[in-house]
Amino acid sequence: MAIIGVLVWAMLEGAVRKWILPEFQSQILLVKDFVLFCAYGGYLIAGRKHLALGTKSGTLLILVLLEAIFCSLQLLNPNAPSKLLSLFGLKNYLIYIPLAFILPEIITDRAKLDRLLLWTCYLAIPISLLGLYQFSQPPSSWVNQYVSHEEGVQALVSVFGERGEGDFKYGRARTSGTFSYIGGFTTFLMMAVPLAAALLLASVPKRRTLLLVTAALALSIGAAATTGSRTPIFVFAASIPLMLIIAAWKRLLPPRIILRIVIGSTIAGILTVFAFGGAFSALQYRANNADSTMTRLASPFVETAAAYATSPFIGTGLGSNSNASTTFMGSDPWWLNGYAYEMESARIMQELGVIGFIVVYLPKIFIIILILLQLHRARARLMIATQTAALIFVLSHLVLFTVNNPTGGLLYWSIVGIAIAARRIERFEQRIALEEQHYLAHGFPVREVAFA
Repeated sequence: MAIIGVLVWAMLEGAVRKWILPEFQSQILLVKDFVLFCAYGGYLIAGRKHLALGTKSGTLLILVLLEAIFCSLQLLNPNAPSKLLSLFGLKNYLIYIPLAFILPEIITDRAKLDRLLLWTCYLAIPISLLGLYQFSQPPSSWVNQYVSHEEGVQALVSVFGERGEGDFKYGRARTSGTFSYIGGFTTFLMMAVPLAAALLLASVPKRRTLLLVTAALALSIGAAATTGSRTPIFVFAASIPLMLIIAAWKRLLPPRIILRIVIGSTIAGILTVFAFGGAFSALQYRANNADSTMTRLASPFVETAAAYATSPFIGTGLGSNSNASTTFMGSDPWWLNGYAYEMESARIMQELGVIGFIVVYLPKIFIIILILLQLHRARARLMIATQTAALIFVLSHLVLFTVNNPTGGLLYWSIVGIAIAARRIERFEQRIALEEQHYLAHGFPVREVAFA
């Protein structure tokens, strides 16, 4: 209950920090971390493990333990500007990893999995609608307020889009929904859109549910445009052919139906752009006037190479290039020697050095392989949909933020846990089906099976 509560709270935390209790924004940020620590402790003390569902990934466990040991040793890094900042950085790197192993103990049957996925789509509807409303308001409106890095100082709202008249002559506000910052909102949308699309491919049975999932898909795409970020649009565009390839590979749909989906998706895309024309127009304006698309796509690799060339072999210390570093140190980041990188991969290279970079990214690469293997073995439509959405999310977050974006880390390791849970559930169902076939083949009555 605590962990599910944290996942829901993460969707609302920013709203509380921005609009309800802004004077306690720093303390509120730590609430979910404290609850998670307590939940982890309760899990270890209780020792509850659904062994009937089968084991989880031992290889992944070894890789993340190696990462935890290395990051813990980094607390002794002499280049770190502050031990307190290093402890904060250690939390950023490690706190959400246990979700990959505990969530499979929570999601123990098909009904729980189905309910979790559908409620994520349902939650995307009001959050996306809020983002669209924020876009319709001027940047100075209270609804477009961000969480400030400094107590008592209102953060400046980022703007983008075509210059117009009246309230919008300075452009449109880059929306953040119920999240503290734009990055949290885009991360949530990059989970909601592939999930909704995968559920549609998996054939949602009830008409009402079908309409709600479709609404979540359309509204999330529209809301993504209001953030002014090009990354979600790139991810969505790349996801469509990938999902169709998976649908054909797993024989979810015959070729003629896939062709109809391509045509229908094109029409739906045109209608979505038309319905949210202002947001897409503003996004196009920003794309035409910001750095080039190719430069943006190449930046994770270019910055990481630069960080490798300019950083100490053992790095500058945990959290030394985190968003909270100046808050802890109260000065310009002199400890970075003038090199402050933006992309996640470059920050990790700078903070941990080349060995730490490898240690952190090995689990991420293995997770992609693990989900591909699980997708290959999946047979049920719900499980294929789950693995597909998880694959898209972990692929995109190989370069996107999971350490320096709390929402990104929370959702990333949660998605990994959900994917592992889906595989365990299906494997258990297949084993029970084989046992029932065995009993029937030998003339015995089918034994009663109570699913976990």
